[in-house]
Amino acid sequence: MGARVSNMAASPFATGAAIALALAVYLLYRWIVRPVNRVKRLGDLGFHFGEELTGRYKESQIERMKRLRVLGELPPVYPNGWFCIAESGDVAPKEIKPIIFMGEQLTLIRSENGKVHLIDSYCPHLGANFNVGGRVVDGNCVQCPFHGWVFSGETGKCTRIPNCEGSIPEQAKVSVWPVKEVNKCIFVWYHCDGHDPEWEVPEIPEITNGNWIYKGRTDHEILCHCQEIPENGADIAHLNYLHLIGVNEGNNITRIEMSKAEPLVRHVWNGKWEPEAAPNQHVSAMYLKQFMTFAGFPIPLTYSDLKAIQIGPGIVHMMFDFGFLGRGIVMQHVTPEEPVQQRVRFTMYADLNDAFAKFFLISEANHFERDIYIWTNKRYIKNPLYAKNDGPIGKHRRWFNQFYGENSPRLNKDGTLTNRPISINDW
Repeated sequence: MGARVSNMAASPFATGAAIALALAVYLLYRWIVRPVNRVKRLGDLGFHFGEELTGRYKESQIERMKRLRVLGELPPVYPNGWFCIAESGDVAPKEIKPIIFMGEQLTLIRSENGKVHLIDSYCPHLGANFNVGGRVVDGNCVQCPFHGWVFSGETGKCTRIPNCEGSIPEQAKVSVWPVKEVNKCIFVWYHCDGHDPEWEVPEIPEITNGNWIYKGRTDHEILCHCQEIPENGADIAHLNYLHLIGVNEGNNITRIEMSKAEPLVRHVWNGKWEPEAAPNQHVSAMYLKQFMTFAGFPIPLTYSDLKAIQIGPGIVHMMFDFGFLGRGIVMQHVTPEEPVQQRVRFTMYADLNDAFAKFFLISEANHFERDIYIWTNKRYIKNPLYAKNDGPIGKHRRWFNQFYGENSPRLNKDGTLTNRPISINDW
């Protein structure tokens, strides 16, 4: 009788434990299959003050560091090329999205038929900002929230003025920027001399036809010059120092013991960088083989061949192959929002299983965030001292120089620019 009572008492507990276990497994499954969405804003990482700071004092110290930082003899701050300003899903039909690009406030709209347009944000009438209360009307037009003037997203011209019996002024127009939507991303073209696009963003067929599935993205705001980010592709030596230690030790380089020659988890890298010849001189490629070891023994399934194709100054297509586990791409987009502030997006499409894809993208983010600690605090040295194993950094700089022109904006010592970036349609 006593045993039967005991079993009956234990039954609700066992049932509750089973429900809790099932819920935990379900939540873990949901986390694994949910695409990565890792967003780091300016100040989240990369800054080091010798102690942990929070709140307004941290914000004031960041502003102070920005004033006191030695930038060095920088190249022009805005190179020529295509730059990603949004992902396709960021703006729905009849929606407006504010864009900051090269220090300019712009307005991205998607028309009723799905086409995207990019225009300057300020109404030429009395200066209202389309991003605050503006509307998409008449198919592909933007209506000013102040007096209702309507401007074409395609031509920039004013198409109508409500309650106005007179003619539309000839100068009632806003600047229009050339945009292109490909690989489920939206790009804008900039050239300091007003030249039309000199190359195209290559389409990735596996993304267009759906063979590779969206696996997630990361988004970082970084305080540095835009050239310093892709320059990493030619800096082979830093891979076996800054990125030697496994991602199990995180991203904060102030807390990682860099002197470990044989860490418990180690990344082994072997790579090379080289530019392509004309007519594809705007393209370069980094070929990288890597795997991981644990206590000196290779870890199965971590071997990968990666080809990082740099297309112009702001686009990198990192094609990877994990053999039978699958293939895919991580698209890296560097977008200059201010002279020394960049937005960097990594977006992954692949046929990998969700768990492995998440591990790969988060690992990539941890390594990238170690670089952010460097970029945020370094100065640019125009003529660096080279060592034998540095890799072709100088060659990469000469290659990157093709994206600057005589009119490329430079940063003055007082923080102003030598000239303001404008759309090629304004020339």
